[in-house]
Amino acid sequence: MKAKITSYIAVLALVVAMAVSAAAFVAMPAQSVVTAYAADGSMQVHFIDCGQADACFIDLPDGKNILIDTGDNSRSSWKSVVDYLDGLGVSTIDYMILTHSDADHIGGATHILEEYEVKTIYRPAQACSPERGNEHCTDPAYSLSAADGTGFYADPVAYKDKHFKTYSDTISAVYAETYTENGQKKNATVYVTNPFNDKINCIEGESFDYSLNFYSPIDVTELSDNNDFSPIMVLSYASRDFVLTGDAEKQNEEDFVRFVRDEAQLGDYGGRYDKFIKSEFTADVIKMGHHGSRTSSGEDFLEIMTANAEKRPNVFTIFSCGDGNSYGHPHAETLKRLMDMGFSAERIERTDLNGDIVFGVSAEGALALREENSDVSVTDKLTTGSGNSSRPQQTIKDNDKDPSEAIDALPDSAPAQSGIPDLFDPKSWARNPAEWHPLQWVIVAVILVVVVAAIAVAINKAKKKRK
Repeated sequence: MKAKITSYIAVLALVVAMAVSAAAFVAMPAQSVVTAYAADGSMQVHFIDCGQADACFIDLPDGKNILIDTGDNSRSSWKSVVDYLDGLGVSTIDYMILTHSDADHIGGATHILEEYEVKTIYRPAQACSPERGNEHCTDPAYSLSAADGTGFYADPVAYKDKHFKTYSDTISAVYAETYTENGQKKNATVYVTNPFNDKINCIEGESFDYSLNFYSPIDVTELSDNNDFSPIMVLSYASRDFVLTGDAEKQNEEDFVRFVRDEAQLGDYGGRYDKFIKSEFTADVIKMGHHGSRTSSGEDFLEIMTANAEKRPNVFTIFSCGDGNSYGHPHAETLKRLMDMGFSAERIERTDLNGDIVFGVSAEGALALREENSDVSVTDKLTTGSGNSSRPQQTIKDNDKDPSEAIDALPDSAPAQSGIPDLFDPKSWARNPAEWHPLQWVIVAVILVVVVAAIAVAINKAKKKRK
């Protein structure tokens, strides 16, 4: 009798699990893959919500793309980047920029190299540390000198163990002789981010007039903080400018400001820095340095990037940070600095509150923003607390151009998230059950059946004892 009951329970478990799985698949909304770029000459800039980390993906108007940083080396972080790119239909990355050695920026790089064909890599002009066993310290492609025209050799900095290990693994992967796929080599061209190297000081379009310029660091031999190796970059297209900063801190910012303000130092590079010297320059979007730390995004730096103070209320400021992060990012001091300088609280965008953030720029210069979570109050934006967990899509238009052009520059919808979610990440279970992956429903169904079966067995045993 006991064997029969067990058999019935097993069959029941199987039937329930299959039924729930089928229902889950049927209930899943059909998600179309978003085209990886817009063929009409528009550009998209995606700030990906990957926790307390950084990743920015740029769909260029000619079909090429740029990935700046890759999320952390934790599975939930780097996989969110991979899933996002998969949802965009990305198979090839034309330019991958690694801003500096910290794990929360390059921790996912090895996975990116495994998942996609990466054509060109820009790594920081950062020194190796022979005493820590980095094999590339003797590699001329890695240990650089000013004489070779590709970058500077910096004195070893004080690496933290986890960051050094991540960077060492990443550099080893970057310089690996082969990445094989079906027996084919996938070698990438590797450059060092040095703004004074004519070979790599910018990425430019041929058929479309876009550019991404590297403007810092000015002198890597003087840097002592990993974060300050982050290049200050400006992405320009159709009269729109995006300032992208990695984790650049005060020393990097101050060196940049001093260099720009002292025209005598500019020498042959003056033409590249003219836009910052002219008072009319004002960025449209600024990604705030170091996740909104108080040691970044200083007043002098922000003044140069938004020299026309009258335009500051129109500038979007982006904070890439994790929900409820222990660092308190963005720092209250940084938020207050923005308000004191005339930036708009309503145009603050935070990945911890707003989720994935996407800007679209049309060929005519119309600008639009789509945020994953629009239900965030101004009060929430000015604190380090969590916002509403609901995630509706909202589009915000910058109405100095035709609004329809701005909307057309955005993807039709949020990218479809592909692959199996990280089942050990609480966030994958905290979502609305309607958004769960079928595998999650199967797990829940099996757990329920096991619980019911255990209760049935317990009841059966209790009945036998009474007899």
